[in-house]
Amino acid sequence: MSAERTTVPKLTYDGWHIEILWDNHDEAVQWFEQYMGWKARDQFKSGENDWFIMRRQTHLGFGTWIKSYIPKIRPHVLADRTAIEGHVRWCWRTRDLEAVHSDFQKKGIRVTDLYAGPGGHYYFDFWATAEGVRLTAEGDDTIAEDAPLFVPSWTRIGVSDLQASIDWYSQYLGMQVFATHMKEGYAVMHLALEHHPDDVSTWVLERLPEGAHKECVNSPVRPYVVMHDTQEFQTYHNILLQSGVKVSDMEGNVSLFHLYDPDGNRFTISR
Repeated sequence: MSAERTTVPKLTYDGWHIEILWDNHDEAVQWFEQYMGWKARDQFKSGENDWFIMRRQTHLGFGTWIKSYIPKIRPHVLADRTAIEGHVRWCWRTRDLEAVHSDFQKKGIRVTDLYAGPGGHYYFDFWATAEGVRLTAEGDDTIAEDAPLFVPSWTRIGVSDLQASIDWYSQYLGMQVFATHMKEGYAVMHLALEHHPDDVSTWVLERLPEGAHKECVNSPVRPYVVMHDTQEFQTYHNILLQSGVKVSDMEGNVSLFHLYDPDGNRFTISR
């Protein structure tokens, strides 16, 4: 059974969570402050529930949250922490990509070589904090000189079948096609942006190389989309199940679940 496009409730992008082990939380916050110029803002701790003894989260701005847990059991919401990298790249624009790349190398941060990517930009991947969570730097020399070292960009998602994935993301996440560059191997999609009704978030679907894995990866770094109505939230979960989309159970009082696209890329849905 396939979901009709109009039956999928409206979803809005609400930022990213970086899952860090409990004992490393403060050190990770300091890492982002030191190397990316972010600043800790709101901090919260919450007590025991059916899944966790304790939860902690720190907001670093730009919709970025560091989250840590002391679990009672092994809940499905946690990262797997395997050596397999997912195909989702959270990109951050920086004015002088080569200078940042060189500085990270000198400081012993693991980085890839510079490489050309979507939009005609150059990129490099780097692994943040002692736990090695992957983020992606993107060069953009149009950024103002007085801007922060890193500013938000788009999210790149590797897919094996570009056209099929365009259709899938349109149908099941409600993304709108902004531009297609089929010869270059990517498409640009838009999704509504939480707290900013006149703006959108931008996503790039890019064709994976032949032989890329399709394993479902529960990365420590993952995007969140949100909806607010409880009934619509439950209905959406049912639509996905009935349509054959791989989804998790709901966690904690009907507040959270995640889904995977056909290439194993994970999205977390929060109410």
